[in-house]
Amino acid sequence: MRRASIKLAAVAAACAFAAFAITGCSGDDNANTEILESDTGLTGGVAATVNGTEIEEDKVTRAINNIRLNYNYAEDEDWKEYLKGQNETPESMRDQTLGTLIDQELILQFADQRGVTTDDEEIQSFVDKMAENYSTTEKWEEACKEAGFDDVDAYKEALRYSILQQKLQEGFEADVELDDAGLLEKAQESAATYSGAKRSSHILFNSEDKETAESVRQQIMSGELDFAEAAKEYSQDTGSAENGGDVGWDRLNSFVTEYTDALSGLNEGEVVNELVESKYGWHIIMCTDVFEAPETVTSLDEVPDEFLEEIRTTAKETDSEDAMEDWLRDMKLSSDVVINPMPADVPYNVDMSGEYTQEEMDEINQKAADELAGKVAEEEEELAAETEAADAAAAEGDAGVTAEAETAPAPETTEVEPEATEAPAE
Repeated sequence: MRRASIKLAAVAAACAFAAFAITGCSGDDNANTEILESDTGLTGGVAATVNGTEIEEDKVTRAINNIRLNYNYAEDEDWKEYLKGQNETPESMRDQTLGTLIDQELILQFADQRGVTTDDEEIQSFVDKMAENYSTTEKWEEACKEAGFDDVDAYKEALRYSILQQKLQEGFEADVELDDAGLLEKAQESAATYSGAKRSSHILFNSEDKETAESVRQQIMSGELDFAEAAKEYSQDTGSAENGGDVGWDRLNSFVTEYTDALSGLNEGEVVNELVESKYGWHIIMCTDVFEAPETVTSLDEVPDEFLEEIRTTAKETDSEDAMEDWLRDMKLSSDVVINPMPADVPYNVDMSGEYTQEEMDEINQKAADELAGKVAEEEEELAAETEAADAAAAEGDAGVTAEAETAPAPETTEVEPEATEAPAE
């Protein structure tokens, strides 16, 4: 068996199995001759242990079977084609799935160190709310099985992890602080992605009120009616009518195609020259603002508040996810994790020898094994530490040179070139 004190590779603990890139390895020629189901090819045994807690091999197999079923790769040929397209193999598929299960187990074991807990009462309250959607207990239990759970108890265990994971993420998000200086830096990085965004207002009329809609449009065009006041009086979209028809920025909202197409042809302050029909009725549309990002953002005032809020939210989510990954990596580093070899007869272990050379398969499998064992993360940390040390040494050297230049007497006859020094590692 492979044994490692494992450090976490960069994997978001909240990801579902289907979110992982599907991978695989060379295996025996054991073509799938039966109809694939969630429980097909269960072998028993233990895939890994985390501080003595077993992760069953069948749990890994079910997860991979469900991926194949959900994404229409039940047939072995389709499965092989997909794996080849992802530059992956069955063994690395197992490693990625197993890595997720290990992360989940770490959360179950160590969440309380962050003050995060749940109990049977909280879990049962979620179960009761879900069960209310079904007319009988039998139908509720059947729904659990169709979702891939052996029984309601298995669903509860999955729910326990989900609750802890969500609470942990919320805790890390609460820890992240982003002041105006930090927000300005983020805005400088991403403001250009919003360039060309348009803000608009509309007045919505029912499908049978086209004549009234056209009359109102003409009065707006002639200046007889103010657009915002007309929206408050006539619009059937009560949500936006109170705000003069304002529906916000197109980059932050999803509009029907007809609306988007009409808005794309408008400049700031312009109103459509004809009514726009959609499944909701007739629209009069006005472009109220167009954002053009400055070449360099020097002030938060240069970016609309709505974009700044999205930038802030995205930055906090990213930073909190990184913090949670770092925490999980530390938990894994302090844990005893044992990983057992993949059984040869699992149903996802299709023969990939016709897709790769042996050397290619070995390289793919080794990369996946290294990621599972945390070697990739460890190398990245070592490189970062070396770079930080080199930068610190360079900064200290610069400071020393500066201090020496300020205090040392000038040479009497000749200028001395400074000694060459190695550039800091990048």
